[in-house]
Amino acid sequence: MSATLEVTFDASGAAEAGLRGRVVCVVDVVDASTSAEAALANGAVAVLGAAPAGARVPAPVDPGAIARRALELDPGSGVVVAAEPRVGDPSAREQRAAPVLDVLRDAGIGWDLVPNQGAELTGLVKLEGRVLIVVSTTGGAAFDAALAAGAPASCFATTGRVEGKTGWDVAQLGAERATGLAREHGTGLTIVAASANSADDSLGAFEIARRIVALGFLRP
Repeated sequence: MSATLEVTFDASGAAEAGLRGRVVCVVDVVDASTSAEAALANGAVAVLGAAPAGARVPAPVDPGAIARRALELDPGSGVVVAAEPRVGDPSAREQRAAPVLDVLRDAGIGWDLVPNQGAELTGLVKLEGRVLIVVSTTGGAAFDAALAAGAPASCFATTGRVEGKTGWDVAQLGAERATGLAREHGTGLTIVAASANSADDSLGAFEIARRIVALGFLRP
């Protein structure tokens, strides 16, 4: 059967795609996907997304399960958790990331909690050889909802530039990442604009989809 490609919106769209067993690629330009891209460019071994405590998400999520997945991927270097608010009281950040941090504490794994600062994340913490979990209301929640619904895999992609790479460069990298996952799992591919209210996310999702078509993903 030929591969299929679609673009959808919000955590509800991510969950619906997950229910159908599709690989999901989340585009949250400000800032989850750009934090993810910056981390990967600086040697992170994996990036995951999780919904924050108290978030009103229109689909089931399980941030604790995301944290447990991070433990499986951690090579022993500890986990970085990027959360919101980006500025202000650090205790508010810790409260929103609590479902993830509780799992890491119980496992005795070292972790760093930093603001979800997009391309500037790399100046806040060492990322090389570590797993990053982005806890955010839009991109993190969409990623979380996709896996909770049954997606075999999820990833991030962005059009926001990071150090040493243009927005066009990272868009191509995201398209290749998503295509590779879908081919690995033998499934269709769904690109999710993390917020339907964001022009950045919506336009970025269609640009990523256009590049996936150009890569030949839909060819028999």
